[in-house]
Amino acid sequence: MNILLVVRDEETSSALVQWSLRLTAARASKLWVLRVREGSKVGEVVWGEALEYAWWQGIEALVAGQEDVEVVLGEVETVNVTRSVKRQLAETKAGLLVVQDRVSHPEYYRNAIESLMDTVACAVMILRIGEGDSGKGDVLLPCAGGPNSRRGLKLAADAFGQQTTAFFVQPDTDEVAAEVGEQRLGKFLKRSGVGSDSVTEKVVLGDSVYDAIRAEVESGQYGMLLIGASGIGSVRRKLFGTVPDKLLRGAEGMSVGVVRAEKPIGHRLRNGVERLLQLTVPQLRRDERVALFADIEDKSRWSFDFGSLMILATGIAALGLLADSGAVVIGAMLVAPLMTPLLGGGLAVVQGNWPLWRRCQKAVGFGFVAALVIGYSFGWIGRLMGYGLTDELIARGAPSVLDLGVAFISGVAASYCLARPKLSGALAGVAIAAALVPPIATTGICMALEKWKIAQGAAVLFGTNVVAIVLGSSMNFFMAGIRGKADQSSAWAKRVTILFTLLLLGLMVPLSSVVVKQLAGGDDITEVFDAVVAQDGLEVHSVKRMPFKDGVQVIEITINSSRPIEKELMQLLQSAANDASARPVKVRVVTRLVVE
Repeated sequence: MNILLVVRDEETSSALVQWSLRLTAARASKLWVLRVREGSKVGEVVWGEALEYAWWQGIEALVAGQEDVEVVLGEVETVNVTRSVKRQLAETKAGLLVVQDRVSHPEYYRNAIESLMDTVACAVMILRIGEGDSGKGDVLLPCAGGPNSRRGLKLAADAFGQQTTAFFVQPDTDEVAAEVGEQRLGKFLKRSGVGSDSVTEKVVLGDSVYDAIRAEVESGQYGMLLIGASGIGSVRRKLFGTVPDKLLRGAEGMSVGVVRAEKPIGHRLRNGVERLLQLTVPQLRRDERVALFADIEDKSRWSFDFGSLMILATGIAALGLLADSGAVVIGAMLVAPLMTPLLGGGLAVVQGNWPLWRRCQKAVGFGFVAALVIGYSFGWIGRLMGYGLTDELIARGAPSVLDLGVAFISGVAASYCLARPKLSGALAGVAIAAALVPPIATTGICMALEKWKIAQGAAVLFGTNVVAIVLGSSMNFFMAGIRGKADQSSAWAKRVTILFTLLLLGLMVPLSSVVVKQLAGGDDITEVFDAVVAQDGLEVHSVKRMPFKDGVQVIEITINSSRPIEKELMQLLQSAANDASARPVKVRVVTRLVVE
């Protein structure tokens, strides 16, 4: 595994090279040392004899005695450190990137370090060298956390062997705490691919991991404290924040290093997709993102205005559904404010913004309950007045995969329009297409009418709309360049995305069956019709469920026959359909003349 060492100043470069040589020698690999200088453009790397000799003189003397390790020195003057380093990673095929870090480094270089830490695929080690460090000495590695800590232990064990102390802090809870700590440390070593005889193991009992590490550093002859980039959370921030000043200074000052493991293939694919989107999809400008965030956060709150609009919209929708008026139902869709918090949910998932997600879900949840109560109330009153099922109610009781597709595309379209103020006029059409309030009103009305199957179907339709709109809007926001902060925990957002994706895929199965039945000719009722017409020596060609008419399901039967169908047979088919269906049905017979 080749190693690429990036340095900026000469002050600590000797110790950096010394540590890198020890890492390289463990693998009999090649060490590339690249000095970066601030320039006006992205320049080409100069390797070898053309270097500025005075700066490299001490480094050349250090590597002159190395026989087992090939060392190549180079310089680059660049306006973009990240791009230049990534280019050299590709050319050198390095498996480990080691970067020099100092508190005094300028902002452009420190930003480059953060960018490299977050984006490059290979393993990364950031080293901050202490005043008393000569690149020698033992390594202390706290064993806690995930793959970054394990990768750091593997690197240290291979390079430094028994000079590496695998350090574990176990809470002092009872008399067997020490044995428990030893067992947990053994498991950590095994998961890291490190044998117990390869490093020095040490278990300390204590309630504070940070205090235990401090005490061990002060008592031992360590040259470096090496920690994982994540996994010990606040400890990492303290040790790599202001506290290193105490560790780094003086004749006994030690170095502090942070290791980040190789990025998994999924992360690399995501980075590739992001780069492709940046080149092909217009990205939101900073001012557009600010306006978008402010608009969504303001309109996604559960408030008196939000609740009032939900109640009014549900009332309009309920009256339209009971009156079987599609125009009134469409009017209710325009009044309902439920779309914005769903778009806010999609934005929260992309950002990893937990407070925004909680706020949006509160608005959606309270809005659903309010709409359900209003729908049930109107349904109860309508039942007293003699109103029953209408075509508008029945149509929302049998959702299909087409409704799922409409909701997903509506989420994409609504988020696209909301993010670009010039297109805000199209939001009304998107709200009509998504139809969020009518399914809730249908659920409440049908519960009052005791039409449980239609109520269940309408509830599934609303749930389908919610899942599809959140996923559709999050996809569009991601494509538009919206991201969360790299150091912000977004595990919950990943879980929500996975959960909603699984729900979407799960809903596709029952929703697709509705369309399949409509296209392919119905369900078990086909067998009933086959048995009826077989008595006259005829054959059913197809059975299709047609749109409802006056609240009655129409079933169209096509029969192969060489003569017109008699009235008695039609009556038998109608009777069979009534017996086989729980809902009112009307049979329409089409004769397909067959001449033999």
